[in-house]
Amino acid sequence: MKKNNENKKPQDVKIMIKDGKEIDIPVEGSLGLLALGAVGIRAWRRKQKEMNYINPNENPIVTESEKDKEKEKPGKDNE
Repeated sequence: MKKNNENKKPQDVKIMIKDGKEIDIPVEGSLGLLALGAVGIRAWRRKQKEMNYINPNENPIVTESEKDKEKEKPGKDNE
């Protein structure tokens, strides 16, 4: 007995560019686009690291010395 997925042919990917034209990407080419995107993300992250960019949406790692400084601040309820 065959599964339903075995008879299906992979579909080509279609990308629409700014001027409204559709570009057909064959299944084989979609892997290349995925790899190209990964290379671009890696370069983007490397550039952010070089610029010492800190994402405000990420939680920074708090060291023990920073926790001690936080406890010593006046006006805070210390446990």
